[in-house]
Amino acid sequence: MSTLYILYGSATGNAEYIAKDLAAKGPPAPFQSVVCEALEKFKKHADSVWSKPPPSGMRKHGLVIVCSTTGNGDAPENASRFARYVKRKTTIEAKAFQHVCYAVLGLGDTNYDIFCGAAKALDKKLEEAGGERIKRVACADEATGLEEGVEPWTASILEEITKACFSSSSSNNSNKIKEEKSNDPVSTTQQVTTEPPKEEEIVKTPKLAKEAPKPNPTSKPKTLNKNVKSESPLFILYGSATGNAEQIAKDLAATYNMFLSNPDAFTYFPSVVCCDLNGWRKNCLPIWEKAPANGGKHGVLVVTSTTGNADPPENSDRFARWIKRKQTIAAAPLQHSAFSVLGLGDTNYDVFCAIGKAVDKQLEVLGGSRAKPLVCADEATGLEEVVDPWVASILLEISLACQPDSSATSGNDENVPPENTSNSTPKESSSEIQEEKKMDSSADLKQQSAVVVSSSTGVRTLCSILNLDCKCPLEEVNTSCLPKIGTSMSSCALLSHLEEEQILQAASADDDRVTVSSASSSAIHYTLQKPFESTICNARYLTTTPTDAAQKAAGILSASASADASLIQQAADVYTELFPLTVSDSVSADNVERNGKRVIELTLTLPDDFTLEYTPGDSLGLIVENPPVAVDFVLGMLKQHQGILPDQRVSIDKGNPMTVREAISREVDLSSPLKSKRILSNLSQHATDCEDRKALQLLASKTPEGEKAFECFVDQQRLSVVDILQEFPSCQCIPLTALLGILPGIPPRYYSVSSSPLASQQELSLTVSFSVVDYVTPSLLSVDQAERGLRRKKGIATSHLEVLSSSFLAGGSAGAAPMTVKIFPKPTADFRMPASLATPMVLIGPGTGIAPFMGFLQHRRAMLSNMESKEAASSVVEGTWRGGFEMEEDDLKISKGDASGLSVGADFMRKNQSVGSVDVFFGCRHQDHDWLYRSDMQDLKADGTIASLYTAFSRDTNGSSNGHKRKYVQDIMLHDTDCSARLRSLILEKKASVFICGDGNAMAKDVQSALTQIIGEGLDGSDEKAAKLYVEKMKKDKRYLVDIWTS
Repeated sequence: MSTLYILYGSATGNAEYIAKDLAAKGPPAPFQSVVCEALEKFKKHADSVWSKPPPSGMRKHGLVIVCSTTGNGDAPENASRFARYVKRKTTIEAKAFQHVCYAVLGLGDTNYDIFCGAAKALDKKLEEAGGERIKRVACADEATGLEEGVEPWTASILEEITKACFSSSSSNNSNKIKEEKSNDPVSTTQQVTTEPPKEEEIVKTPKLAKEAPKPNPTSKPKTLNKNVKSESPLFILYGSATGNAEQIAKDLAATYNMFLSNPDAFTYFPSVVCCDLNGWRKNCLPIWEKAPANGGKHGVLVVTSTTGNADPPENSDRFARWIKRKQTIAAAPLQHSAFSVLGLGDTNYDVFCAIGKAVDKQLEVLGGSRAKPLVCADEATGLEEVVDPWVASILLEISLACQPDSSATSGNDENVPPENTSNSTPKESSSEIQEEKKMDSSADLKQQSAVVVSSSTGVRTLCSILNLDCKCPLEEVNTSCLPKIGTSMSSCALLSHLEEEQILQAASADDDRVTVSSASSSAIHYTLQKPFESTICNARYLTTTPTDAAQKAAGILSASASADASLIQQAADVYTELFPLTVSDSVSADNVERNGKRVIELTLTLPDDFTLEYTPGDSLGLIVENPPVAVDFVLGMLKQHQGILPDQRVSIDKGNPMTVREAISREVDLSSPLKSKRILSNLSQHATDCEDRKALQLLASKTPEGEKAFECFVDQQRLSVVDILQEFPSCQCIPLTALLGILPGIPPRYYSVSSSPLASQQELSLTVSFSVVDYVTPSLLSVDQAERGLRRKKGIATSHLEVLSSSFLAGGSAGAAPMTVKIFPKPTADFRMPASLATPMVLIGPGTGIAPFMGFLQHRRAMLSNMESKEAASSVVEGTWRGGFEMEEDDLKISKGDASGLSVGADFMRKNQSVGSVDVFFGCRHQDHDWLYRSDMQDLKADGTIASLYTAFSRDTNGSSNGHKRKYVQDIMLHDTDCSARLRSLILEKKASVFICGDGNAMAKDVQSALTQIIGEGLDGSDEKAAKLYVEKMKKDKRYLVDIWTS
């Protein structure tokens, strides 16, 4: 079956929506089916297909990717696994995508330094792994409007990928890509990177034009011969102490068994044997000793760990001794076998993967043919980094290595699909199109003649914005100005009791077929799909915020042993009441500003089995649900218009049953400000009032009036989908399936960790810091001069966390009911402390951007004050705490003088090793209100952890001694001559690492500009270009690291 794969990597739902919209158009002929899934599920749906040539009639498999970029150029959570896979050296060497044509659409934001970084990386690596690019990577910019980039790409991509997959030659693709520089506005206007790809790198040269490899008569065939089968099974053996190697081996065996059960899949081995290495004599040796009848090889895969002092695991010790015996070597029992070994180890130990290396060496000594070089995975950095690519390719590689040489295939035999004749789908004739337009026009006229002017507040507000008479009907919007409606992002079905039981039984059967190990093969035990339920164990305001609201809210929550939704809402109302955000006779403008600036440090518990690890610089993901008020409104709407009750059961995307309340609470985003005009266009199709329909279409349109109305009404007023349903009430009859289908899921919220695992070992907890999102929208008057603006808007996550933390914020202890949240770690690859204590650091973190640096500073102080100098310099400096131990005073090789409070770093410096200085730049509005971590910073400055502390207060009136107003941190850098000179010395002479965290709208760019100017003054000739190049080199060398966000 010919299948088109449309895969997405999505953080906020945009990429997912675009991908599913494409998939909903159905498979373009002659494709027979479409698979649309997250990139992380590629192994389940596509990996086994891509590794083989396409079926007869196809030239290539088809792959379309839509991927956004998060963080500092990172792939979204549901695409990170695929991103790691395509970057693997083994993936590239195996040319895992040699049978695939592909195209990539990237979604990004030019407010960030790395625009569409994830999509560009995927596009590049897919080609390196053998894929054939059929269209230049397209990059759409959220800062200017995704539609401008997305719609031209989606309009043509299905036709282009179809032609590429079924045409007889790839030359047309090559020519087409060359022409896109002038013809494709997306590629030419938005393809902007710090390292723009050269045209010759983007154009895919026909395969015949590439340099052919030198002939090798002993090389194995590149494709499997379908007419040749092995008579012996595939042997997968493991040596496992903690369960990791066993899990990997059994998963691999299960994968092969799945292929065997698929009648469309071609497999070389007829069965699979999976057992521990000590079972070799009974299960394997009798077969290994005999030569295969077809002249090929037996297949042997080994996955083994190393224990103790380079010892084999207990279930492989006899095998390890057997392969070293002289009699075994003389008998050469593996002379008829091909093998590959995956070793698991830990670089924290002196001897890394010793058993894996020994087994790999000895199997060759015993006569075995190595099908693939030894691969070693490091548990210290995450096993999946190496395990995933090995698992992805090894089944094909061992099959190729084992089939007899005589079955080698050429480029002209039956395994290469023949050229396909062109296929075209019938198009509507122009006369048919014109007739359809006439019918639509006639229907529109009839509808307009019968119009009744709407009385909805949304229509009246829209008329006010555009200076229209609300008593006259709105004009119809030309459909060409509307975004394409698309179809469901997900499927939903109400279930009968019998259907629910059938789904649960099927899910139970699936669970029974899954092999579960008590030990994970990854260092990450908790994910977005499987979060940890953490308890709030402390909280404090980092701003000088009154605690009256927290005390009153805590009293409300303590009234019950369980804080239900109604109590939480009552407590939230208290914060609204006691923190007014509009100026009045009793509330000054200064109070309003301070009421709206509340920053909280939250302490959360970690698992007591040390299965949630983190490092300073990492972020924490928080699972968010819709506010109770929004949920109750939608549930009431569904009951009134659809007769659907909250406790009815539904299945979304054929998943496990849940109640309608659970689906509305967790599965769709009801409360975030709307950014997608497609949702408005979709809702317009369900409006029973003609004026509501036209108003929504106008808001969704690209007309000048529509753009103005959307900006003033939807964007500035931060309307959510619930707000839209209330403003245009005739939309409230929308079916449940349609509502769930058009709305994106609720993206998790990420917060920088502000603690160090070394500084909080005893508590098994971590801290995060965040600003409570709470503000008022601009004023907006309706036609009758009624105020439609000044709306109080709160952050879904941060306001909820403030309520849950009330008892701690009030200065007390935990309330009657423990408050829990669902969390998961989000490790960072780059935002890490330097690998040497001698490297100076410059930490620039205005506002809550200081949060991760507090973790940095705590970590450095803990390392220097608690550990011996040599140990601090070599083992702990990278900041990874593996857990499972507590440091006692007697365990530390430090003097009593050190323990009693010598200057930080004194012991380190006694060994003639210099400690790099740490300079901190912090900025906020008011010194007396939002200087976050003020006392903590002053303590760190006093004990020497911070060498220089620079602060800027933008709303305070004090200026600097040289007459320049110190408004922002970059002003200090530029106008404080001592500071400028120090920065030049740190960066140019001492090779300091610069870290920037905080607002990406302006701060990060302004700081970079200031640093570039300072660096330029230290270079010969004060060359601005040379300074910019120096900064870019710092970024490449990981000496200039940025973690920013945009509001």
